[in-house]
Amino acid sequence: MQAVVDTSTLEARYRPRAQRDGIALCLSGGGFRAALFHAGGIRRLNELGLLSQVRTVSSVSGGSIAAGLLASVWPRLTADGRIFTNLDELFERPLRVFCARNIRNWPLLWGRLDPRNWPRLLSPTFSATDLLVAEYQRLVGTLRLADLPESPRFVLCAANLQTGVNFELSARSIGDYVLGHGPPGDFTLAEAIAASSSFPFTFPPLVRNVDVNAFSGGDSHAPATGFRPASRIALTDGGVYDNMGLEPAWKTHAVVLVSDGGTPFRILARVRTWLVPRLLRSFQVIANQALAVRKRWLIAAYLRGVYRGAYWGLGTDRDEYQALGAARPLGYSGPVLDRLRVVRTDLDRFLPGEQAVLINHGWALAGAAMTRWAADLIAPSAPERPPDPSLLDSDAALAALAESDRFRLLGH
Repeated sequence: MQAVVDTSTLEARYRPRAQRDGIALCLSGGGFRAALFHAGGIRRLNELGLLSQVRTVSSVSGGSIAAGLLASVWPRLTADGRIFTNLDELFERPLRVFCARNIRNWPLLWGRLDPRNWPRLLSPTFSATDLLVAEYQRLVGTLRLADLPESPRFVLCAANLQTGVNFELSARSIGDYVLGHGPPGDFTLAEAIAASSSFPFTFPPLVRNVDVNAFSGGDSHAPATGFRPASRIALTDGGVYDNMGLEPAWKTHAVVLVSDGGTPFRILARVRTWLVPRLLRSFQVIANQALAVRKRWLIAAYLRGVYRGAYWGLGTDRDEYQALGAARPLGYSGPVLDRLRVVRTDLDRFLPGEQAVLINHGWALAGAAMTRWAADLIAPSAPERPPDPSLLDSDAALAALAESDRFRLLGH
């Protein structure tokens, strides 16, 4: 006899529609490329009167660079109705200045060679990722997590290598569903950004001593038998667990907006089969299938009405958002989109033209996605002012992206 599943209980646990409220904005990983892409999306959401209505901003890796800066300036943003009038001055311009610097080489190369850092690098709780923290302090200063605004709630996501799940860092608390959650203490915003963006093939995890005895609400059934939490946590790139930053949003919010600046999966006609390329390609395939499952689950939840919202991804063609009989959306397709899909994802500097194309792309896709799938949420007479209209031209955009796919050890 087939067992009867109490679907009402499952619905109440996993998608309690009656309890859902608020808008969540999820910003994916992808290095400086993602941060700039998200800047364009954030700009468009502000023009549409939505940014000021967001209740939660969840971010991963490169998305945490943009989210961290936005969190640090949020109290100084001034609104005219639902639109912030100084977002460009306080957020977009400083982000572009920051992304015009190479912040990768000092932590990984020159900082390690500096004798002044050698005693600290011998410590089990200090590494190149702590040198990366110092780079992020140039962007957000020494602001503590506890000093971030209560609303919206900014949640920066890392992956806890100890428990293997999403580790959330916010003004309210730090922790995960296995360990539970505790107060953020003196944890700084720069540390949270570094933990969230410490790509494991490049940076070691951020290691910190924490008082796990002060954590509460953990899942006692999740750990293996005999598990005893250590006093140290080792946090790596949040994209290892969830590269779209969905975890803090999907269970509780009525509207889930996802800006995905992650790397689209590349199909290769020929692959190298010796050890290192083979393992790297295998990792890419594993990561892609996990991300594909999350994306399909996200879209399926939209279609079932679990929550409302819109998704826009860096590899998306603008024409996918064109409604029948409507005008073609602004943005990129064809050869420009092909170039955008292979833009590097590291923390090396981006030139002004590269930045402008990425910001244009995020701006255009966010607007097209919202107009196509969530038009009732946006201001009806929102202006449509591209960040850099001259670079909407295909030839100009291709010229700006000519060398954007190249990784250079000593930087661009």
